[in-house]
Amino acid sequence: MKVKDCMTKEVVTVKRSTTLSQLIKTFQKYNFHTLPVVEADNALVGIINFEDILKVFQPYSEDLSKMLMTVPFLEMEPKEEDFLGADISSEMGILVVVDDIMNTHFVTAEPEIDINKARSLMKLHSIARLPVVEEGKLAGMISLFDIILAVFRERGVIK
Repeated sequence: MKVKDCMTKEVVTVKRSTTLSQLIKTFQKYNFHTLPVVEADNALVGIINFEDILKVFQPYSEDLSKMLMTVPFLEMEPKEEDFLGADISSEMGILVVVDDIMNTHFVTAEPEIDINKARSLMKLHSIARLPVVEEGKLAGMISLFDIILAVFRERGVIK
């Protein structure tokens, strides 16, 4: 079975200019954890995950944090970020946009590949959803759940 046979073709997307407030509302409305970022011509330019929002509240990057912990005289202890206690201004919701926090390095699938190959890509990269791209344009999304449903239908477990 091919990816095109079980992918979701109508995909909720966001633009680079989508504000943090709009993004949070979109995640909340559709209950997704991953959204593709597209240009006006539907070209896929990035992926945004719910976890990327949390990065906005970190005072410095994870890499810098790890590096600072190796400096002997700083004696920093690893600590969990408390974004609930973070100082969040109302301006943050409109000043931070998807382009600031999206991932531009992402894995995609093509509509013609076998679902087993798509599953292998998901497993290899520890992700549960893959954007499906054809000629640089977003054609759909396939999730692990889509693959499971397709296999169950193919084997007659569900209709």
